[in-house]
Amino acid sequence: MKANKICGILNLSENKEGLKPLTNNRPLAAMPFACRYRLIDFPLSNMTNAGINTIAMFLNENNRSLFDHIRSGKEWDLNTMYGGLFVFDERNADDFSQENYDNSLNFLTKSATEYVVIMGSRMICNIDLKTILQHHKQQDADVTVVYKRISKPIAAGDHDQVTTLELNNEGKIMGNTIVEKTEGVVQSSALNLEIYFLKQELLLKLLANYRETGRDFSLDAVMKQAVEHTNASGFEYTGYLRQIYSVNSYFEGNFDMLEDQNLSALFQENQKIHTKAKNEVPTFYAENSNIKDCLVANGCLLRGTAEHSLLFRNVVLEDGASVKHSMVMQGARVGAGARLEYVIADKKSVIAPGVELIGTPDNPIVVKKDEQIETNRGAEIG
Repeated sequence: MKANKICGILNLSENKEGLKPLTNNRPLAAMPFACRYRLIDFPLSNMTNAGINTIAMFLNENNRSLFDHIRSGKEWDLNTMYGGLFVFDERNADDFSQENYDNSLNFLTKSATEYVVIMGSRMICNIDLKTILQHHKQQDADVTVVYKRISKPIAAGDHDQVTTLELNNEGKIMGNTIVEKTEGVVQSSALNLEIYFLKQELLLKLLANYRETGRDFSLDAVMKQAVEHTNASGFEYTGYLRQIYSVNSYFEGNFDMLEDQNLSALFQENQKIHTKAKNEVPTFYAENSNIKDCLVANGCLLRGTAEHSLLFRNVVLEDGASVKHSMVMQGARVGAGARLEYVIADKKSVIAPGVELIGTPDNPIVVKKDEQIETNRGAEIG
């Protein structure tokens, strides 16, 4: 794709309430995934794989972990003389709405690109943006919105607020509906993936028009109006998708990666997902360890047993430790004789020897980052 033809906007002011306490000290985009990745890696890789070398990230909270992960953008070839990664951290602005709006205009004007693609980090997918651009041109659309037909109904309470699209036989969007958490979503509904393609000139006009209304700036609201009031077309995505909006959806998404078909669909050879490189030693498997049906990162020391689990970098399982149906994140330690079932042990947490933590598939126990657990705990039912 021609350089500077498209610029990217990563809209990372996303609702993370449903993932607390995992998101107490990190944004949604910085959440670890599949043992060595972060959620930000997916939209960032989608963009750079399409040749997009000018990308803006809009943030509004403590993002130290995100900055540490991305650094200069070297892993995504964004540390170049032309283009690059531009970060707008506005949590200390006196007027966040005005600051966000002004930065959006300045970035778009200076990028000197023809098209803009907007993405967030809560929709995990591996999508070819070049194909969407071709579709956008063929349809002669003002805005192209990516959607996916859901394969089974979503019950009320099992999702955060989502948007579904109504399309005609030609793929034109006739309307969009915001579905609240108290409402269900029927099978085959067109779920809006919050990925938008449009010309830079049009986005500048939409931003200016929205600002004239006097309302606080919201890029989500701007794009909602764009879909309603312009010639909008839908692009159907048929690959792997996992929407992250709660602890349960995050837990389930990680465990999707234990199925070969999901793993290969998300981490395609021709569409690689890039992440921060870490030179770790290989994982050590002690003679008496027993690791089955697990995804295991580098640098681990495994003397216990693990089954149907994800073990992130530098995890330690001591003698007699048993981990089942659980996620043990980077640098966490599970003591001798400890037992974990349906648990998310966050980064650098410590489970004392002999402790039992027993959750359920629908209610996994969360051990906070740096937390030390010295007493037994079971899932709270009800």
